[in-house]
Order: sequence, then C-alpha cells, then structure tokens
Amino acid sequence: MSLKQIVTLLAMTGLAACATSPPPTQQSAARLKLCDTRVSNAPQTDRRGYIVEFAPFKQVRGVSVARAPVAACLSSGFGPRRGGAGRLHKGIDLFTGEPRAIIAAAPGRIIEVGRQRGFGRTVLIRHRNGVTTRYAHLSSFAPDVREGARVPAGAVIGRTGQSGNATAIHLHYEILVDGNAVNPLR
Repeated sequence: MSLKQIVTLLAMTGLAACATSPPPTQQSAARLKLCDTRVSNAPQTDRRGYIVEFAPFKQVRGVSVARAPVAACLSSGFGPRRGGAGRLHKGIDLFTGEPRAIIAAAPGRIIEVGRQRGFGRTVLIRHRNGVTTRYAHLSSFAPDVREGARVPAGAVIGRTGQSGNATAIHLHYEILVDGNAVNPLR
C-alpha cells in the first residue's frame, strides 16, 4: 500500500479524529485532539485542544509509521504522568469510547499475539531497521492476525478494548527502536 493510499484510508476511517466529534472530514483526519484538558503529560495544544504540529506519520529509521493508528482522541501522552498506571508512560493512550478498528502503523511481520501482563490482549509488529510497534488493551484480534504473519500498512489488526489493567476502552500504542520506547508524537 502506498503512502497516498494509507493517508486516504486514514481519512476515510477518521484516524486521529476525536472520539466524541462528528464524523471527520479528509482535512481533520490529519489532526489529533486531546480528550480532556487535564491530561497530565499532554503535548502542546492549540486553544481548541488539537496537538500542535501533529502529522499523521513519523519517520523512524527510514520507516514511515502512523502516529495514531486508530480513530481516537489522546487520553494520555508519552512520558511522566501523575496517577494512573505508573509514573513513566512509554506510549500514548488513544481513547475510543467503544471498540474501533486498529490498523498496522507500517508494514511488517507480527512477532507476538496474545496476553501480556498489564497490557492484556497485545500485538507486536516488527518493521525494518529495529523498529517495532506495540498495540495493547485490545478487545479482539483480527481473524488473520497470528505470529509470523506479514501485514501491510493500514491492515486492520484488531479492535480497541479494555483488557489488562485498562480503565477505559482505548489503545495503548508504542513505537520501539531497538527495544526502547520513543514518543510517537515527536
């Protein structure tokens, strides 16, 4: 799938639109909004709550990776936070309110499908150049999602949920480089 096809898919599915907003337009699909102004580790936002300088994709070691692979709003950012599931948050939480389709952020091979302590139902995808993405708290996996399977960018891999230690229906999303978490929003 080409980058243009992925952007079109993201626009059609409303990727990165706020979970409580009306259906997104193609223009709003490239924006990500905070769910609540009280997010303790929120990135900088404009006066309407949209993340400043958000782009739908990020280059990580030559791999174009989606920054928010589900139609959602941001309920927790990357880095230190007060309360919740610990002090250091190694990913971002994308609140959907109800189960929604999650897409593979980039092409790769599924290296893990199952339950992880705290994360609940989880999928890990290895991309190229030491880049891996983690999708956690899923309610279900897509039928073809299994260890060893190749997935194209934009393929549905599961649905958001509340498995593991989640307190709401959302996706915990991480981008890892050589096993170390990096901020999906920077």
